[in-house]
Amino acid sequence: MPPEPGRHARRRARAWRIVASLLAGALLACSLSPAASAKTAKVVAATPYMGWDTYFAFGARISESTVLEQASNLITSGLQKAGYRLIWLDVGWWQGKRSGNGQIAINPTEWPHGMAWLAATLHAEGFKVGLYTDAGINGCGGVNEGMYGHYQQDINTFAKWGFDAVKVDFCGGDDLHLKPSVAYGQIHKAIVNNASHRAMMLNICVFPQPGQVGNGFPSFANSVFESFSFGPSDGTSWRTETDVGSPTGVPWSSVVRNLDADATEPRAAGPGHWNDPDYLGPDLGLSDAQFQTQFSMWAMLAAPLMVSVNLSTLSPPSLATLTNPQMIAIDQDKKGRQGVQVAPAAVASTPASANGEAWIKPLEHGKYAVALLNIGDSTLTISTSASAIGIPSASSYNLANVWAGGTSSTSGAISASVPSDSTVVFIVSPG
Repeated sequence: MPPEPGRHARRRARAWRIVASLLAGALLACSLSPAASAKTAKVVAATPYMGWDTYFAFGARISESTVLEQASNLITSGLQKAGYRLIWLDVGWWQGKRSGNGQIAINPTEWPHGMAWLAATLHAEGFKVGLYTDAGINGCGGVNEGMYGHYQQDINTFAKWGFDAVKVDFCGGDDLHLKPSVAYGQIHKAIVNNASHRAMMLNICVFPQPGQVGNGFPSFANSVFESFSFGPSDGTSWRTETDVGSPTGVPWSSVVRNLDADATEPRAAGPGHWNDPDYLGPDLGLSDAQFQTQFSMWAMLAAPLMVSVNLSTLSPPSLATLTNPQMIAIDQDKKGRQGVQVAPAAVASTPASANGEAWIKPLEHGKYAVALLNIGDSTLTISTSASAIGIPSASSYNLANVWAGGTSSTSGAISASVPSDSTVVFIVSPG
């Protein structure tokens, strides 16, 4: 991965991406049109999906017993009841072996009962299940772990096993210099035409930034920053930035970077198709406040909430964050609107600082979620008002504090003292 740029460099990069997308206005209009979205045969994620993924937790070392143990933890911890019902087997579940007719051959030591049995067992416990593959010959985990040349065959196999979702990476796709929009269009078609007629989600995982692979590859047009242009037509979700972390940790700077990147194309998101800033990484190097901010802002973005950590060691503060019902409701709001950052002119920080931000997300029933975010190194008082950020006029407003609890009344002012790397979230409704 390239070295982490400074915060101002990230903001400049974000501005460059916005300009580039505006220059491609015709493409944007096409990608976000109702006709383009209608290409997806069935809406299989009317709200952002929620669940647990193996990657940050175990890397490529996963097996049937590990997955069943984590499923049990999802149930006993209350995470499943809170909405985390998708279990995704990421890189490493398969080592790239095929039989003579090209069928995937699994390792019977790792999966002694087979993949169909695993899917049926997890379904019986109220879960959905997903698998990992790559658009190329190889995968990010090793040689021959992709599906190139077997798109329809592999999708048919996944559907026959009973899987509900497939994550398609692009390490092998980049090796072959495939064009993402073409490859994922073919994979989407294979899902729509699978022999079992099974509805399946597709997570589009083009993750490299421009030039990240090397020698100037990929180009901007084939990078993570352009997935929004075909994602609504072909996928349930698509990555909007490079990896937020790895099994070795999740850096706070990467959380801020991925937040900024995901915010560039809010119009692409909506029921059935979501911008994806990558996984939630509790207890992987973030402080409790930083993880609470990651969770808060992913919910404001209407992002998929996929936790990736060993649930056997999940800390009580992280569990409390992940199961906050009001924050989950913000993410899962049926309106399906992605939150956006308020223009700087409508936000004031004391002391004066560009690190104080306000974000707004429209909710059902005339309510709004407002997040006051401090990405600086010291406490700020961040202030705005209902009228300044476009909330309809009312004689008074109720402010329900999501994390601290309690409700206050205001004639329009929205303000809070926000510690470093933290977020205060209000649900605002007319008084």
